[in-house]
Amino acid sequence: MPAYSTLRTFVEAVRSGLTNITRCLEAVVNDPQNRLDHAADMNDPAVAIGEFPAWLHSLLLQAGLSQAEVDHMERWADSQKEIVRLEIVSAIQGNRPLRFGWELHGGDDVISEVRRDANQDVRVVFRSPRTGVQLSGLNFGSIQVEA
Repeated sequence: MPAYSTLRTFVEAVRSGLTNITRCLEAVVNDPQNRLDHAADMNDPAVAIGEFPAWLHSLLLQAGLSQAEVDHMERWADSQKEIVRLEIVSAIQGNRPLRFGWELHGGDDVISEVRRDANQDVRVVFRSPRTGVQLSGLNFGSIQVEA
């Protein structure tokens, strides 16, 4: 979850496990045309290193992410982005949807966790440490998630 989310948005994300990032990622990853156009691109591990390639950056913005949200995603550890990339490749190859979620956890590090249910549906859950949550300002206008 990016820094400076509103308190309402943060509470809803804690309750539902969904954020603008998770919703937009699902839209981009599960779009049949995006899969057709970019399956080969996603096979390249370089996609998960540093800044995103221009085509991915553009798709994320078109899906409804703000520039701040894309910047937030680009700052994720490359190892965590690689976990997501591999699941995207697997979903494309298996012609199955991929779901995303978000939650807080008690650990110290950001984690991209892959979960499979009994039907083998796959969800990538982005887990942010609770220690990275800070309320800013006395008006309760925004909340910052550092990690």
